[in-house]
Amino acid sequence: MISVYIADDHSIVREGMRSLIASAPDMTVVGEAPDGDQALKEIPDCQPTVFLMDMTMPGCSGLQLIETILRRMPNLRVLVLSMHQEELYATRTIRAGAHGFITKTRPPGELLDALRQVARGQIYIPLELAHKLARDALVGRSEDTPHNRLTRREYAIFIDLVQGMTVSDIAEKLHVSSKTVSTHKARLMDKMDAKGISDLVRYAMNHGLLS
Repeated sequence: MISVYIADDHSIVREGMRSLIASAPDMTVVGEAPDGDQALKEIPDCQPTVFLMDMTMPGCSGLQLIETILRRMPNLRVLVLSMHQEELYATRTIRAGAHGFITKTRPPGELLDALRQVARGQIYIPLELAHKLARDALVGRSEDTPHNRLTRREYAIFIDLVQGMTVSDIAEKLHVSSKTVSTHKARLMDKMDAKGISDLVRYAMNHGLLS
């Protein structure tokens, strides 16, 4: 039996995933949370096979959540569910330690297949996305875009900034000083040739990085 823990900040989405997983004879839901912080507290007790997590949630989320939970539970399998189609999300989540990436636009049956594949110890990426990643790598496009040159921490702060978070908000979320966040902000804006937050937001929208 594949046990699944769900983390998503939208209750309707959690309810839909819970019902879908419960309909599968080989799966069961052992817990759920509206944010990453609650998931980090509960998962060690639940001991799920797979952690199904939204990429963007309040509190600890995204790449930071993946890395933190896998440090605590290295045998846990992580499947990332995201609204974002951008292939960079997939590559960064896999590099952070996730075992699969699937967008919320995929058919329900594909989510179940992804959970099974990840539970078996395999990596799951939708076929067309895998083809696109391979095609971009062959033609040397993987490093072309400015946001692909950001470090993991810079990229995470970039996403938080374009979603309306302040430097203070991000510092509290990451448990670092505002000065540290400001330093990362200055570096990422320089790498992306941005003059202000509006430039970052415009860039994110043009590249499909906002849900």
